[in-house]
Order: sequence, then C-alpha cells, then structure tokens
Amino acid sequence: MDTEITNGAEGAEAAAGTLLTDQPGNQGNNDTSGDGGKSNADVSGNDEADKGKDGADAVKPNEPEPFELIAPDGYPINDAGLKGLNDLCRSAKLTKEQGEAVMQYMAGNYSTWQEQQQAQGTAWIEEFKADKDFGGDKFDASLADAKKALATFDESGTVSKMLAETGYGNNPEVLKIFARVGKALGEDKLPGMSGGAADKPLEDRFYPNM
Repeated sequence: MDTEITNGAEGAEAAAGTLLTDQPGNQGNNDTSGDGGKSNADVSGNDEADKGKDGADAVKPNEPEPFELIAPDGYPINDAGLKGLNDLCRSAKLTKEQGEAVMQYMAGNYSTWQEQQQAQGTAWIEEFKADKDFGGDKFDASLADAKKALATFDESGTVSKMLAETGYGNNPEVLKIFARVGKALGEDKLPGMSGGAADKPLEDRFYPNM
C-alpha cells in the first residue's frame, strides 16, 4: 500500500485515475534360484525382477511432468516473479494442477486486495466531497488548486506516479494539502512570495531599496 508485482499495470496501478492524478513406479524383487520346471512366462518374470534388483539404486520415484505456469489476465506479476514461482513449484515437486492452484490462489488474493483498494478510494473521494472547507460547492476549485500545486512542484512526475499507484491521490488529507498549496500559489501567499515578488529579479528582491 512482493514475488514482485509491477508489470501489467506497473501498477496495476491499483488506483490509476485518482482525483489528483487523472491519470508412482514398480520394481521386481523375486528370487530367481531354481528355474527348472518353470514356464517361459515365469522365467521372463524373474528376469525382469533381476533387472529391478540390479538397478534398484538407480530408479527414482516418479516426478511430475515439467510445466510452466502462466499468469491469468489481470494479475500483474513480472517475468522475474513468474520465474521464481515456477522454480518454487519445481523444487517442491508440485504437479501442474497443484502449481495452477497456487497461482489461482495468489491471483485471487490480489483481486480481493484490488477491490478493497477501490472501495477505500471511493470512500476517500466521498469524504473529500463532504468536507465543509474543500467539498460541496468548493469541490471543483479545491481540486483545481490541488492539481495546480502538483503540476508546479512535481516536474518529474514521480510524486504523481506514486499517488496513482498507491491510490493516495484520492486521500482527503493529501488533497487538502495540495489544495492549500495551489490556492496559495494563486494568491502569491507562499513564504517569500507576495504581490508578484516571484517575478522580480533576485537582486531586486534582496535589495529592494537600491
């Protein structure tokens, strides 16, 4: 608010478009002594048993058929994360069905988390809209001020990306801070700014009487 999850929405950007950021084998073991009087079938069976005895140490238990898990649509797991999960399934000797069950479990958890994030974002928006100082008929102006502040001070877009990915672009306290800053920008009320002072040359602001 890991197996790492960035590709597919690098972000799934859980809250993309926030208010502030529009945007088994068998082996024989029979005794073969005294073959006289036995049928060919008996002898053949004993021969196979001998082979089983001779190679007992080399026989390994049946292992699952190799497989590669594929992420379901909507589950953002990158190549490294998917490789790690496949390696884990192989080392645990899981069958394909078991591996797919693990994948579905992980994807289901992500889907639940995403729904919770969306519900939280909706609740935050409603809270901001109901705020007596920033919501109601002041909502549009407050949002415009908040976006102005973000655009002014986040030239690289790093903060905007973080707000979108985490959903905090809808958080009412975050919105209030940016709205206050944006409003102060419009009124030249930021510290060190007054009456267009920011437009004056630096030397004139330091030495106004010269």
